[in-house]
Parts: sequence; structure tokens; C-alpha cells
Amino acid sequence: MGVARRELLPRLPLQVWLFLSYVVVLSLPFVAVISTGALAWDLVNQTREDLEHQGALVSMVAQERMGDPAKMSEMLALAKAQTLAGIRIVNDAGVVVASSGDTVGEDLSADAEVRTALEGSQGLAIKPRPPVPLSSRRGGGSSFETPSRHADVRVFVAVPIRKDGAVLGAVILSRTPRDDWQTFWSMVPRLSVGGVVALLLTVFLSVFGGWRASRSLNLLARASERIAAGEVGAEEPIADAKGSRIREAAQLAEAMDTMARRLRARLAYITEFAGNVSHEFKTPVSALRGTVELLRDDDAMPPAQRARFLDNALADLDRLSNLVGGLLRLARAEEGGLREDVDLDALVDEGLRRFPGVRCSGSAGAVYGVREQLDAVLVNLVGNAIRHGGPTVSVERFHGDGRAGFVVVDDGSGIDPAHLAQLFDRFFTTDRARGGTGLGLALVKTIAEGHGGGVEVVSRPGETRFRVWVAA
Repeated sequence: MGVARRELLPRLPLQVWLFLSYVVVLSLPFVAVISTGALAWDLVNQTREDLEHQGALVSMVAQERMGDPAKMSEMLALAKAQTLAGIRIVNDAGVVVASSGDTVGEDLSADAEVRTALEGSQGLAIKPRPPVPLSSRRGGGSSFETPSRHADVRVFVAVPIRKDGAVLGAVILSRTPRDDWQTFWSMVPRLSVGGVVALLLTVFLSVFGGWRASRSLNLLARASERIAAGEVGAEEPIADAKGSRIREAAQLAEAMDTMARRLRARLAYITEFAGNVSHEFKTPVSALRGTVELLRDDDAMPPAQRARFLDNALADLDRLSNLVGGLLRLARAEEGGLREDVDLDALVDEGLRRFPGVRCSGSAGAVYGVREQLDAVLVNLVGNAIRHGGPTVSVERFHGDGRAGFVVVDDGSGIDPAHLAQLFDRFFTTDRARGGTGLGLALVKTIAEGHGGGVEVVSRPGETRFRVWVAA
């Protein structure tokens, strides 16, 4: 008893799967920007550049007003209200002399960026920022629309204040960058129209693409159901699906069309085969029935006549046995068999040992096939040539143009032209009186075609040539 497999994913229409896949694809750039930190780093760099520009301006003003710290603090407080950047001015000892906040007198000389600026170069530091409680954020909440910035780092830029080539101090600016989500939220008004268009396009593509694909699949499903039900004209939906612009659907339709044609041919073959078998078995079975009834009802039949009837019955039984054997061999040939590399020259040489006096020439080389079936082809053709042809029988092997095979030649009276068209039909025989079943040449044709080859016959008085070949 099989164990039911647990389905991890629901069974949904194709349009839904396409829509979900398109949505995932649309969201990938957003996820990539967030997950890789690319946007966060870009925001840090933007903040740094802004602070550097502000610092350059403030340092120009500060070099003229270093002597009025109170006035400078008022100016810095106004600047902070507009730029959200904390601004402090330190003297050449690193002590804050003016500030946008209440840090006047604080010693910043230990900070690396401050020391760099006091040495005459621009300093930069990116420091972790402690979490800010929601209640203390400017705007009174966590809304992305508030001026509060929620990033977990703070950028510090230190710009030296120079006058007459001497460093008087430094301007220290700091600001928290906007975080990823705040940035996306600020872009919503500009992206909303494009987002709606993209979403509508996604819906359209998923519906249209799903309709195009499912239309072909539905046609194929309907054709399969009609074929299974044995309806006439069941292949019509397949013909429509073969014109699909989706390559995989068209390939599937081609495969189903091939399968349908083979099934139809197989059904026709089985119907014809059943009729032929019925006809071939009917005659000997009817004769056997008549013989048995006659022997049963006539106890006074003379012994010689009784023996003749029994001989006829045995002949009919032999014919039935030959028919059954021939049908089994034909069925095995149609099913195929275990294929291997076969040395056709060696196979012919070994087979002709059963027919002393048959000459052989030429070379066929190696082929890929079923050894027993190829041997059966040789035995059938040579045996027929010896029984029905002339006294001289020969075999000519050949290969070339992707083919390999042999020609069985005899110098008999030839085959009646009226029989040539039916020669390879099942159950056709001109030797029924001697037990012919009409399956030998049909077997030869089936094996040859099953090996990618064929068989043909050319006959005239004095020469008959059976040429059989397989793919080399």
C-alpha cells in the first residue's frame, strides 16, 4: 500500500502561479537593496557629503567670529533647526566653545576625528547610535513621516578652521542618516504611479501568459480525454495546440500527435491482425471439427479412409502449430529485444553453415541490433530461396551510406508479378498446401524496419534478389 505524498504547495491555477512569480521578481530589487545594505551605505555617504558642505560654510563663518562664542551658539542652534545636524566648534585644544546644544566646555580632544581636524585635515567617524525610545522621537511616534531618523549609526565630520594658515579650531558636525524604510516611504509619492502601472502590467502578463499556456494545455487535456474515450476526430485539438507560440506546449502537442498517430496505426494493425488470424485459424479449425464429427458419427468407416482423415487432421494441427509459432515470433519482433553490437559478417557465415552450398561474398561490417532477429531474417530468406528458387543460391553482403545488409540471390523462375505487391503481407502465401503460413516474409519486414532499415525484392525469370538492410 503506497504512502500518500504530502503536498507542500497548494494546487493553484497557472495564472496565479505566474502572478506570484512576477510579484517575487518585482520585489527582488527591493529585497536586494535592503538585504545587502547598499542603500544604507549610500545614505551614510550622502549624509557625510552634506555634513562636509555644511562644515565648509560654518568654518568660513567661524574663523571670523571665534571671539564671540555666544553669538556663534545662537547661529548654530538656528542651523540645527534647519539641517537636523548637531554642530559644535572647538578651539585648538579640542574644547567646545560654541554649540547648537548644551555641550559648551566639553573636551573632545580624545576623539580621533577631532584630532585629525586640529592637525589640518578633515576628520570622519561613523559611530553606533544607541536606540532611541519611540516616545522621545521627534514627532511623537514611529511614523516614517516624522523628521526623526531611525538609523543605528551617526556620522561625524570634523572640518578645520583656518586663518592665515594657522588652525584655530574645528567645526564638528554630526547627523543620523535616514534609514532604509524612511527613504522608501519618502519615495512613495513618486513611485506610486509607477508601482500601480507595474502591478497592473504584472496582472495583465500573468493573466495573458497563463491564458496562452493553459489554452494549449487545456486543448491537449481535452484531446487526451477524447482519445481515451475512442472518439473519432479526437486529434483535432492537438492540431490547434501544435500552433502554440509556447515552444514547450508545441513540443508536447507534437509528441501527443505522434503518440495518437501510433495508437491509431496500432489499433488499425490490431483490427487487421485479428481479422487475419480469425480467417487463417477458421479453415483448419473448421476442417478439424468436420473430421472429428465424421469420425465420431461413422463407426463403420474403413480403416484406410479413417487413416486419411486422421492424416488430414494432423496436417491441420501442424498448420495451426506453425501459425502460432509464427505469430509469437512476429510479436517478439515487434516488441524488439536486447540490442548489442553484432558482427554481421560473422552472423552470416555462421548462419550459412546450415545451408551447405550457398556461396557468400562481400562485407557488411558491424551493426547495432538483436542478434537472434537478424539471424531469423537470414534463415527465412535463404530458406525461401532454396525451397522456391533455383538450384543456385548466393548471399552478397554490403555496407555504405549508413546502411549494412545482404542480398539473397537465386536463379529460379522468378516470382509472379501479380504476387509482388502482397509478398510481405501477413498470411499471404502461395505454398499453403505444403504448410506455408505467410508469416516468414512479414517477419523479415518487421525486423528490418524495427532496425531502422527495410527489405525489397526484384524478380525476373532467372533471377530473384531479396535485398535487406539495417541502420549501420
